[in-house]
Amino acid sequence: MLAAIDIHKAVFQTAVLNRADGEIAEDRFQASREALRAWIEKWDGTLEVVAIEATTGWRWVARELQEHGIEVRLTDPGQASALQGKRKRPKNDRLDARWLVMLLARELLPGAWLAPEDIQRLRDKTRLRKALTDDHTRWAQRLHSLLVHEGWPCSRGSLLTASGRRWVAALRLHPGARAQINAMLTVMAALAHELDTIDCELRRLAKRDERLRALQQIYGIGPILACTILAELGDAKRFRRARQVIRAAGLDPVVRDSAEKTRRGHLAKQGAPCLRWALVEAAQHACRPNSPDHELYRRQRGHAGANPATLSVARKIGKRALHVLRTLDQQAA
Repeated sequence: MLAAIDIHKAVFQTAVLNRADGEIAEDRFQASREALRAWIEKWDGTLEVVAIEATTGWRWVARELQEHGIEVRLTDPGQASALQGKRKRPKNDRLDARWLVMLLARELLPGAWLAPEDIQRLRDKTRLRKALTDDHTRWAQRLHSLLVHEGWPCSRGSLLTASGRRWVAALRLHPGARAQINAMLTVMAALAHELDTIDCELRRLAKRDERLRALQQIYGIGPILACTILAELGDAKRFRRARQVIRAAGLDPVVRDSAEKTRRGHLAKQGAPCLRWALVEAAQHACRPNSPDHELYRRQRGHAGANPATLSVARKIGKRALHVLRTLDQQAA
């Protein structure tokens, strides 16, 4: 039996295909573990493969199915929908589930990588860190903007240090502005504390994991960036060519090709934002003379500018990271 589940926050719509006679059985039930287990038990171990879309809430569904010995096929919802063509068609949960199971039966289901548990947990942690860092930066920018409006422009990198707090405390400010600044500093201190905790966990992991130690041998990649790159790349065997890493990071340019004319535009940015950020951060060090990519950076900067030069180095580092992970896999085999 082949099956598909159309996942929603409140309800699940399922379609089960009997390959013997081509009949499709449908069910609709509450989105809960108990209801999902009851549906699995209903088929009494006959379910072989279940297709689900990579939408919000898919992870616990996949784990539940795998615990019952059922193979899970994860698919990209956008690609699965695109296979229906541009013609206007009716759309509802029932039709979506039937479409997924038919794609699965015809072996046309667009696959998405199903990350193992350890990689998924690492990915959660590195993405949380990136979100907290972005929030900290936004609050810092807002704080500096308020200080400028109050006539106290600040060139300090951080106001959370002891000297920074003394500088803020010495300012003559309106009580309303003082209250806002204190609130911002409190929020930033809380974010900084959580970031320190996550950074310590990632640094400890980077010392133990062989893959992370190998990634840190690449110039510009430290323990935090190594954790982020491994979390986003995962299994190196899922990439057939190094070029696919560039596409996965969204670092490939948009190409418009018609007849004999080819035009390259801005970055596609259709990949993982955290992977793109990590590769670009590592590439920032290429401006140093001792960087192995300094000559590439200098040459690209000469005719294109600093940003395109950094992106060129980031693409090279991405390919290098994949090569390092592949080498470890070959040695382990």
